[in-house]
Amino acid sequence: MGLKRLPVFFIICLFLTLIYPNLVWAGFGISPPYVKNNNLTRGSHYEKEIYLGRGDPGEELRIETTINVPGANDWILIDKGASFTLAQGERQTSIIVMVDVPRDANFGTYKGHIRVTTIPVGPREGGGVSIIMGAQIDVDLEVKDVQIFDFKVRNVEIFNLEEGHKFLWLYFPGKIKFEMQIENLGNIRAAPTKVSLDIYDNQGGELLEAVQNSKIEKVEPFEIQKIVAEFPTKLPIGNYLVKFKIFKTEEVVSEGELSLVILSYGSLPDYEGYGFEGLSFRDKASVIGIILFILIIVGYFGWRGYRAWRKKR
Repeated sequence: MGLKRLPVFFIICLFLTLIYPNLVWAGFGISPPYVKNNNLTRGSHYEKEIYLGRGDPGEELRIETTINVPGANDWILIDKGASFTLAQGERQTSIIVMVDVPRDANFGTYKGHIRVTTIPVGPREGGGVSIIMGAQIDVDLEVKDVQIFDFKVRNVEIFNLEEGHKFLWLYFPGKIKFEMQIENLGNIRAAPTKVSLDIYDNQGGELLEAVQNSKIEKVEPFEIQKIVAEFPTKLPIGNYLVKFKIFKTEEVVSEGELSLVILSYGSLPDYEGYGFEGLSFRDKASVIGIILFILIIVGYFGWRGYRAWRKKR
C-alpha cells in the first residue's frame, strides 16, 4: 500500500469503528447488538433473540455473559445461562435475552449493557497464544405507567376451502380461514379489532359477499404469532377475488387483495368445516327447538311414571 493511500485507509477504519462499535476485527460479532424496548410496564415479559457469530470455527469456545444494567440486573436472564460453549466447527449460535419486569418495579428508564466474552477451551494448535474476544449488547429499557395497544401485521394468507353442504334440513356454510402474522408492539394482549372481507367474482367486477369478524384471538405482549379469523360463506365452487381490511380500532392498518378458491365438498382431506356454530340463526333455533321438545316429552312421561310409582306405594 502506497504512502499516499495510508491516510485514506486509516480514515475508513476509523469510520467503520465509529459506525459499527460492536464489529470485532478478530472475527466475532453480534447481531443485533442491542436489546431495546420502550413500551414495558409492570409485569411485562419481553424476549429478544441475539445471534453470535465468528469467522473461524476451528476451536471450541466458552462464551461468558455479564449483565450490567443498573436497577434491572435481576430482571434479565440469558436462556443458555451466564456461561455456555460454542462447539468446534460451529460458526453461529443464538441466545435469547429474557426480561421480566417485577410487579413493583419503579417507572423509568434502565440502560446498560451485556458483555459477551469468548474464551478458547484448551491449547491452541501450534502452541499459539489464545485470544480472548468480546463484544457488547447495549440495553435500553423503559417501564411506563400506561397500557399501550399497538401491533403490526407482518403477513397474511388465505386458504382454499370446501363449499357448504346440507345435512338433513341444516345448511353448513364453507369456512374461510384468513391467517395473519401479528407482532404485538404494545404491553398488553392485542389483536386486530376487526377484519373485513369483500368477496368479488374472479375479475373483481361484482361484489358477491361481504363478511367481517371481530372475535379474534389475542397475541401476548411483544410476541409474534399467527392467528386466524374465520368467516362463513355460501358461495359455490369457483375462483374469487378477496379484498381484505384489517382494523386497529377504527384505523385500517393493512389492506390488499388475495385469491380465494372454493372446491367441492369432501375434496380437501385436512379441511375442517363448521359445526353447530356455523349454522344460521334459523337452523340453530330449529335444532334447539327439537331438543327442547324432546326434553319436554321425556320429562312429561318421566313425571307420569313417577306419579304412577308413587300411587302403587
